[in-house]
Amino acid sequence: MEIRRVRAIYDARARSYDRTVGFGERLLLGAFRRAFGAELRGNILEVAIGSGLNLPFYPPSVDRVVGIDLSRRMLVEASSRANHLRCPVVLAQMEADRLAFPDGSFDTVAISLALCTVPDPAATLREMARVCRPGGRVVLLEHVRSPVWPIAALQRLLTPLQERALGCHLTRETVETVRNAGFAIETDRQRVFGVFRLVVARPPLDTRGAMQM
Repeated sequence: MEIRRVRAIYDARARSYDRTVGFGERLLLGAFRRAFGAELRGNILEVAIGSGLNLPFYPPSVDRVVGIDLSRRMLVEASSRANHLRCPVVLAQMEADRLAFPDGSFDTVAISLALCTVPDPAATLREMARVCRPGGRVVLLEHVRSPVWPIAALQRLLTPLQERALGCHLTRETVETVRNAGFAIETDRQRVFGVFRLVVARPPLDTRGAMQM
């Protein structure tokens, strides 16, 4: 799905997004958003911040938070949540595979439930690695194709509907994409038959050199 269509979907759903995902998310994710927040350190970039659902779980020790999203209206919702929480965050509209930040700008680069939607997950991961400082960490909370075949079969069946509704692919093998991009995976926690994965990884050391080639 082209990027303009994805932007239009989330602009249209921004006001109702939290209500529509609330119960299902609590059931499926459990404590994974809280665990995601606990992994964030130092200067943080959250890619595809959406309506800011992770903001309540940011630890008070973080130094600086920047959040980017494709959808301007989702950023309006994120700003409202940040103001309510008194959480200082800089928000900007930006595409995930074209991050307007210098190399090595952030200690932690994070993304949740969005590599299923971006048009090119590998390109997005390369950009996340580029803007992460040497020795920094990349934190991902994502849903992927289950290793349990009946669940994977159901995901394949539902993907066309989900893609039309949300631009979301249920069968991407995101953790393998992370490995193939040269990231070193430090931890990989799983939930719901391996569908939901919380991954902490170190970016490849040669990312900046590769980007300059």
